Amino acid sequence: MTISLYYGDEEYLLRQEVNRLREAVINPQMGSLGHKRLETPSIGEVLEAIGSICFNMGGKTLIEIQDFPFLSKAASGADEKQLAELMALLENHDEHKHILFVSTKINRSIKFPKWLTAHKQLGLDLKECKTLAFYQADEATQRVIMEAKRRGIQIEPKAAALLVEHQGVSLLPLMTEVEKLSVYAANRTITAQDVAILSNHNENTFHMLADWLQGRNRAEVFHTLDELLLRQHPVQLFGLAQSWLGNIFQLRYWQQKGISEAQMAEMTKKHPFKIKKDLQEFGKVPFARLEKLRGQLLTLEYQSKTGELNAKIALEMLMGS
Repeated sequence: MTISLYYGDEEYLLRQEVNRLREAVINPQMGSLGHKRLETPSIGEVLEAIGSICFNMGGKTLIEIQDFPFLSKAASGADEKQLAELMALLENHDEHKHILFVSTKINRSIKFPKWLTAHKQLGLDLKECKTLAFYQADEATQRVIMEAKRRGIQIEPKAAALLVEHQGVSLLPLMTEVEKLSVYAANRTITAQDVAILSNHNENTFHMLADWLQGRNRAEVFHTLDELLLRQHPVQLFGLAQSWLGNIFQLRYWQQKGISEAQMAEMTKKHPFKIKKDLQEFGKVPFARLEKLRGQLLTLEYQSKTGELNAKIALEMLMGS
């Protein structure tokens, strides 16, 4: 039996590692016989899955254990006895089973993860997928280029750096943008100009949204909107507005809860200066207005996507709110 432990807060890389292991271990012809997935299971459920008879007719079975609680918290009472049973079971090798633990975080100071990572006879396949710190922009740029290449997408270093500048260092939103840009580029290298034209980072767009949120420069808001709609589909603008407004709402909500700017920067993986700037600029917008606009945005986007409203008109109604 091979045992793997993949952990970390970089969701994109974690997914990639899990998918690679699935492709390597699971025989697609065997279907569910070759793959069992457990979500936040109890120790008893894990014991049952690992200890059960394998019906995969000589092939390998991947037992995937997502967010096992005892990787981050200590066991007590009856759980300690069951955990000892699990550890004994993991020591009994079964060549037909591959056990994969997947967790956003582990605590190596507690019994089970400490034993799992230190037990040399287990031959643990250990991989950490950690989000970079906000100041590691160069490293994030290289990650974007590497992951894009792995997906068969070419992107200029300047284009990747521009995405990191605006999105932060977390790979999941970055690669979502890369995927969208690759469709536009259509089998050619993504350039910085592509990012400026098509991505959600046009400065005029952000000025428009800032004016809209603060209820100022209404004529300029509609002028900018008309210009943007000449080169961007309304769906893109709705998506940007959702993301942008959601971020402002989240920061203001955290601020009300007493969370510091440094903590917000750590949670969002964005530069503390960006957090400070957003809170300074939008700190006086009434929270009731933020809530109202979020509701209107959801309603108008839904109506435009279902055909109930013309998308352009829906955006104009939103910007007029």
